[in-house]
Amino acid sequence: MAKPYKLNEDIREFIIAQKNKNPDLSCRKLIPIIREHFQVSLSKSLINNVIKENNLSCPVGRRGLKKRLVSKQPIEIKIIRKERGFIEHGGCFFLKIADLILSLTPNLADNLAVYFPNLSKQSLPKMIEALIYTPLFNNQKSLWLFIGKEIPSEGIEQYSQQLAEVPIAELNQAMEKAGISRNINKYNELHKECLLQLNSYVQTNFFPSAYQFLDLPEMQERFYHLWANIKRGEGILEIQFLCSEGFAWKNDIVWQEDLIYAVDRVNASRVFTQEKELLWISSKLEILPANLI
Repeated sequence: MAKPYKLNEDIREFIIAQKNKNPDLSCRKLIPIIREHFQVSLSKSLINNVIKENNLSCPVGRRGLKKRLVSKQPIEIKIIRKERGFIEHGGCFFLKIADLILSLTPNLADNLAVYFPNLSKQSLPKMIEALIYTPLFNNQKSLWLFIGKEIPSEGIEQYSQQLAEVPIAELNQAMEKAGISRNINKYNELHKECLLQLNSYVQTNFFPSAYQFLDLPEMQERFYHLWANIKRGEGILEIQFLCSEGFAWKNDIVWQEDLIYAVDRVNASRVFTQEKELLWISSKLEILPANLI
């Protein structure tokens, strides 16, 4: 059990660093963090003294929350638009198409916009989208090409800090309005629930019924990990899926038939991007060029 402990310089510097990293950390929240890191227990008053001495105190109450949100610097997001390009884990376009059908991220952004005055109506959905797909992408360049915008790391950090300031009850209300029925207990569960909702739609509406019993990692292995070559034409965004020679499912006849089935379902839905481009997936699976492996 951790014992009461006199404050030393290492702990003092740790408290200052944690508050600089996340200004919304309260004394109460810092107690278990310090206990886990140093195996000691400090009182709230002792921690608060360090915070006050270094002018790191936060305003109290909802009025202070609004003031902090408005004072945030605008987040600059760079638009990426290429006529063609290869995307690692381009099979995630199944999820993106589900999002376009459900309008999940735009609806969620509409309901959270009041908390992000430094993000434009076009940028906030892209920020949410980036955080939804981050766990599925190893390559950040592919992620930016996939969502169509490059987001600086400091922008993501600022967004996350602002999201942490939104009351959980209001986050759950915004999620419900966006069509997500499950509640969350922590702000950083928001994007995970969005991803699970999109995956559920893909399994239910694009693939044969047997796929409804697979979990997200299994869908990743079979489909979302496929590469994609995107090609833009006049009013159309064509997606060509690719895989390596050693891809485990490439020669599985049932898998091939199920992929074609899903592609046909997507194309029959005639889904358009926000740029009014028809999303079209080729039913032919190609082999990934050796220089990309």
